Amino acid sequence: MTEILLIVLLAAAWIAGRAGWRRLRLAGIVLAWLAVLAIGCGPVPAWLLQHWEAPYAHRPDAQWAASNAVVLLTASANNPPGGRPEPGQGGYTRIAETVALYRSCREAGTRCTVLVSGGDASMLGEPLAQVYRHVLVRLGVPEADIVLEPRSRTTWQNAEFARAPLARIGAEKVWLVSSALHLRRAEFAFRHFGIPVTPMRADYPRGVWTWVPDAYNFQVTDLALHECGGLLLYRWQAWRQGVPAPEAGSAAAGG
Repeated sequence: MTEILLIVLLAAAWIAGRAGWRRLRLAGIVLAWLAVLAIGCGPVPAWLLQHWEAPYAHRPDAQWAASNAVVLLTASANNPPGGRPEPGQGGYTRIAETVALYRSCREAGTRCTVLVSGGDASMLGEPLAQVYRHVLVRLGVPEADIVLEPRSRTTWQNAEFARAPLARIGAEKVWLVSSALHLRRAEFAFRHFGIPVTPMRADYPRGVWTWVPDAYNFQVTDLALHECGGLLLYRWQAWRQGVPAPEAGSAAAGG
């Protein structure tokens, strides 16, 4: 998205120059450079992420019910040459948080089931739910305590398709694991489908202040804008269906 903004500004400057509008051409070039500095050096992503992720900065206390479900929302996956698909870098942070929750739940003497949600949106030849399950098992989560939801291709479908397996599990409390950047949209979707969740963030990306524009800041800005646009789309879908929009972040704020 940020690349499109820069292309538009530079294209407008070029068109203005061709038309002989020198001041407009200069304004376009200056705005493009200001955008590069504001995003690449950190001010824009730092502000954007701080406000977007604020409800999930602190993890809520683990107050376990008699029966619990930890919903792991899958992220990216890699397909190394000659090997089977494996979780991407962002996926491992979610896996680590899920395993920590599962172990804490079992240590408390309560029942815990891990629901792994994710289909094969990237056409890897294997659903993400299955890819992540392999790692969970290697980290000590018993296969008997893992349930897969392998059809969903979007966050909206993660929530929609989680209803049936969660009903079969019969969990009294549902913990939703994802990146802090993604949780606001994910929580909205789950609450829209009538699933009260306690959001539990894994990674917490932040903007980095630098003297020289950094590609990382452009990346996280794009991700944040994607989440903002996605939440607006979900609110529109909820409004179109005539369902009152749930308040995302309420569970995180209240613990």
